[in-house]
Amino acid sequence: MKVRPLIVLALALLCALLAVFLARSWILGQSSHPTAEAAQAQTVQIVAAATPLKFGDRLAKENLRLVDWPTGSVPEGTFRSIDELLGPEPRVALQAIQPNEPILTNKVTGPGQRASLSAVISSGMRAMTIRVNDVHGVAGFVLPGDRVDILLTREVVKDQPVTHVLLQNVKVLGIDQRSEQQNNKPDVVKAVTIEVTTEQTQKITLAAQVGRLSLALRDVSNVELAPVKPVSIKDLGISEAIGTVEPKPEDKKTEVPVVKIVPKGDGLPSIGITRGTARQEYKVAPDGGVIQPKKTPEPPAAKPDEVPAPPKIQNPTAGPTAALTSF
Repeated sequence: MKVRPLIVLALALLCALLAVFLARSWILGQSSHPTAEAAQAQTVQIVAAATPLKFGDRLAKENLRLVDWPTGSVPEGTFRSIDELLGPEPRVALQAIQPNEPILTNKVTGPGQRASLSAVISSGMRAMTIRVNDVHGVAGFVLPGDRVDILLTREVVKDQPVTHVLLQNVKVLGIDQRSEQQNNKPDVVKAVTIEVTTEQTQKITLAAQVGRLSLALRDVSNVELAPVKPVSIKDLGISEAIGTVEPKPEDKKTEVPVVKIVPKGDGLPSIGITRGTARQEYKVAPDGGVIQPKKTPEPPAAKPDEVPAPPKIQNPTAGPTAALTSF
């Protein structure tokens, strides 16, 4: 048996084992020491809430803390230090903030500002209040922060109401005199304050005068505007229940107008035509012909220079046989 092939095989196995050992040592060395440094380089510290905050709470060092946040997913409007957030004048929370939730600029007031509704309104927008009730206000399920559609119902023609979708995806700022989002229970209210533009405030003001406003609660994830059109009673398809059903063709009676001609004189109808102060009557024959009226001869007119002679009056006592009587 030859010894040389065995020696070569043993050397090959030894080299393979040495390569595996070196590779394993290098991998372990790369993954053990720089782990903390790499993790620290991929995160940043931002200010978050240390305790639950609600609308109107003043921010202080006791209810704030720094948390590590991935560098690539830092929200816009965060604060990198507690001193930057507090500043020379304190800030106030504008909505509920949970522990470890980042403090954002749109969730707190500016330095020294108070927690009022004006601090919640977005830039360029307006706050407007509309009157609702238990039905038109979605039975109290509309809460601050929700999105609603505003509907207008009015009568274009008497007893023919029409409903329009006036505005879509409108943000609710408050209900009655509450703007906090702490209470999630339904509450029947009489007024809802919404965030709209200047032009939308004009539309809502006019709509409140010409009809009745209602709210429709939207899904929180649905922000797209749907195509809409006015809806009338005919679109409901239940006109029989409302009492606006039209009669069937066989039930309709055709009314024929009756013209009564009252004959007079010779029984023929006549047409009178007035020219100036003279009026003439024309007879209409049964065949549709017109019978010309007979002209009555007028007496000759007297000349303006001639004076008519006075009528002769005969003396009853005069005559051929008259006799004179003397006394």
